[in-house]
Amino acid sequence: MSYCRTAVAVLSACVALAGCANGAVRQVSTPATGKVVTGSVGSNLASINTHPEILAADARRDAAGEEIARARSTLLPSAGIEASAGVAAGDGDEFDNRTTGNAYSYALTVDIPLYQGGRGQSAVAAAKADYRASGEVANDRRVSAAYELALALIEVHRQKGAVVILGKQAAILASLKGGIETELKAGAASRVDVDDVGRQLSRLSVERERARLLIAQASRTALRLGIAPETKLPEVSKLYLPSEEQDLIELAVKNNPRVKERDARADAAKARVNQAKGDLLPTVSAGLSVRGGEDTLPGVDRHVAGRGEVRFSMPIYTGGRVSAGIRQRNDENRAAVFEADAARIGVTAAIRSAFDRRVLARRMQTLAQAERRNAASALEGVRAERKVGERSTFDEIRAIADLANSEINLNNARYDLIAAEYTIAAETGLIGELFGVPGVQQTAVAE
Repeated sequence: MSYCRTAVAVLSACVALAGCANGAVRQVSTPATGKVVTGSVGSNLASINTHPEILAADARRDAAGEEIARARSTLLPSAGIEASAGVAAGDGDEFDNRTTGNAYSYALTVDIPLYQGGRGQSAVAAAKADYRASGEVANDRRVSAAYELALALIEVHRQKGAVVILGKQAAILASLKGGIETELKAGAASRVDVDDVGRQLSRLSVERERARLLIAQASRTALRLGIAPETKLPEVSKLYLPSEEQDLIELAVKNNPRVKERDARADAAKARVNQAKGDLLPTVSAGLSVRGGEDTLPGVDRHVAGRGEVRFSMPIYTGGRVSAGIRQRNDENRAAVFEADAARIGVTAAIRSAFDRRVLARRMQTLAQAERRNAASALEGVRAERKVGERSTFDEIRAIADLANSEINLNNARYDLIAAEYTIAAETGLIGELFGVPGVQQTAVAE
């Protein structure tokens, strides 16, 4: 019975110590796989924050955050316990007969790192930088999703505007056709005039169907992100972005998540260089252990022993492995720095391109407005002249088409301007504020 109580006590201590040493485990619900997920569609733009693509980026960021805890653990003491219980048997001169008895043993060990050549600190710094990079990847996914959605909705509204314009043109031509048919009965028009209007109406039907096809194609992106295609876009002016190109570039370089991710990757690569250099330095650690046991065989007593030690390790020759590792990390660091510079160059080029597009779109909008006024005036003049026989039916058909084309140009210029403004909002990393999609917060774990 004494043996059983002792064994239970040792095992209970083992379980308790294991629970304390391992710490709490974060429980996260795992979504079921293999199911058909249809998703829901609404007009709330902020709902893209819960889209699976966004949640997947957040999950990868959380996984990177756990790497910080793993790196920190190398700087902390570690403790372990071993216990065993069994049956011992003996047969020899010192035993009267074959003898059996209960036996148990236990050992408690503690290892304390004292000096690791900076490896642990560098590992923590690299893990923190990787965590920041993962957070910026999640932010970039939000920006990309918002920008992709904005372009899709812009195209939907552009083509819907085109359908309306083509419909108005068709209505005008239909009215003209009715008037020509009346004139035909009176002998004041020819069948050719009626056929010309009919051909134009057929062409407009094809153009409207083509526009509806483009609406369906653009709607696919919106539906994939769970947003209704008819959702109205917020005004970019709510962001109060700078009006000067250089100010926009500075804002983009500061806020763009791709740039911030590359900077974090460069920080992680630099930390890994220091971590590799630590392999050339010695390590010092301390160890404590307590061991004990008991054997109920005759002549064997209960025993308990403790031990403390300091361990020193110094690499002398590694066959060039450590030096090669340092060179490799240096090359990776140089690559990461170049990639960060390339990201800044890319964002700067994108801002300049979008800024020029916005200037041109505004100019096109002004020109298209003037074109529309002239086309409307020309149509009125042609109609008046046709009534007195100075213009043909074909002239009026062409004037109607010119008016519709000017309205199409004005519609395109308007949405080209909106697209350029949304490009600037995306490159500055602020497009999420328009959609109510905030960036991830990561300072708590990173610090």
